[in-house]
Amino acid sequence: MSGASALGADGLELLRNEPSGATTAFVAEPDDPVLIGHYPGFPVQPGVYLVEAADRTARLWADGAGLGAGLELVAMDRCRFRRPVFPGDQVSTAVTVDISEEGGLLTAKASALTVSGAVADIRLRYRRTLAATAPTPEGEAQ
Repeated sequence: MSGASALGADGLELLRNEPSGATTAFVAEPDDPVLIGHYPGFPVQPGVYLVEAADRTARLWADGAGLGAGLELVAMDRCRFRRPVFPGDQVSTAVTVDISEEGGLLTAKASALTVSGAVADIRLRYRRTLAATAPTPEGEAQ
């Protein structure tokens, strides 16, 4: 994603980064001004925060695996919000990653949780651009 971040530049903490995936966490800040209008009298965190957390977690994993260059989000294959995230909730987002043998496609399956249980299931699909996978003059892929 580019542009403004719903979670802010430092809003996501990396908890785990392993060959199969990564886990991050963030807190639904009670003083976030977006909660005032989402929804009046019943503030809940917008689902876009959960999608962004899944995307950023997948990208942190990809960077650690040396696959982050040229990574492009091409689809959100699934997004199911199971329950609301309330101000003050800590959300952890666990992402497992599968890499396709063909075309460098990457699928990230994310589960977002609070102490109350699952809040979202999200599946994102990425591809690596040709520039990122093209050989360098030295003959090694970037």
